[in-house]
Amino acid sequence: MPMLVPTSAAADTLRTQGYALTSAAPLAAAQDATSLLASWDRLPIDPHLADGGKYRFRRHASFIHHPPSGDLALQPYRPHWQPVAFNKLHGGLLRDFAPIEDEVAQSGLFRGLLSHFGEVFAAVAQTERWFVEAHQFRIDASSGEGRPTPEGAHRDGVDFVALVILQRRDLSGGSTTIQANDGTPLCEVTLSEPWTAMLLDDQRVIHGTTPIRAEGPQPHRDTLVLTYRRDGFLEPKS
Repeated sequence: MPMLVPTSAAADTLRTQGYALTSAAPLAAAQDATSLLASWDRLPIDPHLADGGKYRFRRHASFIHHPPSGDLALQPYRPHWQPVAFNKLHGGLLRDFAPIEDEVAQSGLFRGLLSHFGEVFAAVAQTERWFVEAHQFRIDASSGEGRPTPEGAHRDGVDFVALVILQRRDLSGGSTTIQANDGTPLCEVTLSEPWTAMLLDDQRVIHGTTPIRAEGPQPHRDTLVLTYRRDGFLEPKS
């Protein structure tokens, strides 16, 4: 299991090994997280799963973050798109998801998380602005196996990724694996402590999460996934 590092050391760790495990708990402790966490109970089902599963629930929104000034601006809703090269299961499709609720997108804690990780990543790769996509995920195993990454181990086609675990309940599995681009295993960790964040240099490493299985009456795994890209949002080539 990789060592948990303070956020002050996360940028150096990312430079050294391409990934870093840190915690956003100090940010969460500074504000009331109750309302934000409750929003995961209102996620609608993901209508685009190519495997026909009903185990994934999600919302999505896009932002632009300027690390030098700290400005963070919610963008008009836009579909999520990835090329087939990065997502063999859902790549090449414009996927409309329910937008992240306004109350969530404007909450101080949510915006603080987006800005905080944007600043960490800017310390690794300087930029005037990040094009950020935020995804709220719930993977539910109450009707069988749930797959956090049905596309398998992959890159997202961005510069950096922050995967934040918010809740893990009544389940087994769900181990996050990190590999070098050539497939060499680098680490495997089961994110379980709320607010633990796996930070990834998406240009250098591949990530995936193993399926989850029920071990109790309410088996689910809640995460916030944030992607940061310098060269605009991923869009289909015209």
